[in-house]
Amino acid sequence: MLEVETPASTGRSRGVARGIQQFGDQLAKSLSEPVRPLASVSRSPYASHAHLSLTPPLGEGYLESIELPSGLVISRKDCAFSRPLTSHYSQVCRTLGFSVVLAGRYEVELPHLKLSNRIRAGSVWVSGGHLASVTTRHCQGEKMTGIGLDLPEHMVEAWKDEAPESIRQALRHRFAEGEGMCARYAPITPALHRLAQQMLRCSTSSLCARLEYESLALGLLAFLLRAGDDHGMTAAERRHARQKRQIREAQDILHAEWRCPPTITQLASRVGMNECYLKSGFKDVVGMTIGQYVRSLRMEHARHLLARQGYTVQQAALEVGFSNPSHFAAAFRTHFGYRPSETGRRH
Repeated sequence: MLEVETPASTGRSRGVARGIQQFGDQLAKSLSEPVRPLASVSRSPYASHAHLSLTPPLGEGYLESIELPSGLVISRKDCAFSRPLTSHYSQVCRTLGFSVVLAGRYEVELPHLKLSNRIRAGSVWVSGGHLASVTTRHCQGEKMTGIGLDLPEHMVEAWKDEAPESIRQALRHRFAEGEGMCARYAPITPALHRLAQQMLRCSTSSLCARLEYESLALGLLAFLLRAGDDHGMTAAERRHARQKRQIREAQDILHAEWRCPPTITQLASRVGMNECYLKSGFKDVVGMTIGQYVRSLRMEHARHLLARQGYTVQQAALEVGFSNPSHFAAAFRTHFGYRPSETGRRH
């Protein structure tokens, strides 16, 4: 079994790179056979960036951390160790952090908090404050995939009065007592899983790619904070909040796939709702039926093509799925109140 002692992560830009570099160095030293360097650390004006590649005989995959200019630290991992691994961390300090566990399982022990938990895939964990001692144990060959978000103190201070009640309680305890905390926060929903998978696939090799990565991270953070709103609600309130999120998720799917939208049956299955609840709830939340919403997306796109990209009426009609320009013109006029040929003058 490999055992790694890791000093505290004192965080911010140099800490991000140094922490993962030390982890890689300790892993390399723990092996009896010589290996090529396991860690490569890169920096850019945009962010501190550390990437650790695991190679045989240690394992395969990678771990990565990036600190954004805002101070938000994003971590991701997709790796497996070739043998059991036990890691000991001492004097860990973090303001507030979320761990989204997509695949794998491991054990974590915090003796000073008298906590011993088995972390499994499909859950989100939250931790923060001063953790005097942390021990993690990973199984041999266990595929570990997940996303981590660490918030800087100024962000938490700015949000603590507006954060979900469950987060506010934890923060009040932390700021009042200075103690650490580690607890299961929420299950992973299909929408949250898809967002986290997008982050795993997102490149960070260029400025534009890192901006997209930051956008996904902020979206994930907003999703997690909304999930925390469920705490303290009645069962009926939680059910209503969950259905509203599912309907917004359905709206996002339609917005992305309006050219070839899923059937209502397919859409209901993807967001995990009953078809009748989806149809009635969608109209209540969005203000129109699913069919009307898809038609409105088509019309908005057609208007953009006519006004901004110089398409003819026939070209725009074909682009948004109308084979008959007359039918398209009638639908366009019904939706906007004027003919598609008048779009140029109105914009």
